Amino acid sequence: MEKQGHQSWGSSRIALALVAGAGLVMVLAVLAPRLGHRTGGGIVGSEGNLPVALSRAGSENKLVMVDFYTDWCGWCKKLDSTTLADPDVQRALSGFVVVKLNAEKGGLSDAKRFGVDAFPTIVFLDATGAEVGRIPGYMDPKPFLDELNDVLKRKA
Repeated sequence: MEKQGHQSWGSSRIALALVAGAGLVMVLAVLAPRLGHRTGGGIVGSEGNLPVALSRAGSENKLVMVDFYTDWCGWCKKLDSTTLADPDVQRALSGFVVVKLNAEKGGLSDAKRFGVDAFPTIVFLDATGAEVGRIPGYMDPKPFLDELNDVLKRKA
């Protein structure tokens, strides 16, 4: 009997560990977009809220880069893992307030507002929310940097 009780306690510990692990995964899934992370990499420290980003852009005299993505989008993941993870791109993005919005979840209304219906789509805004540029689809780091520089020239 005692051995069965011990096995039962061991099974309970395993079940508890599995529940705790599942809970941690759920918490991370909720917090990750707010922290500026997407599965597979991306920009650390970006905003998850467009009004906050626009306010920051005004006070920091920067443009806003809105990265519209979806969880199922393979090209969005590639953009994160190659282009947005590129050190030169990361340096260039310091001139922007970056917002990552899931176009099917928290960013749905903003995606509709800007007519975004394909992913990834990058929309550049001034601090008033007016569009100053757009990158529809995936780009490798070098052409992406060229586009960033063109957008920054329009701001000047």
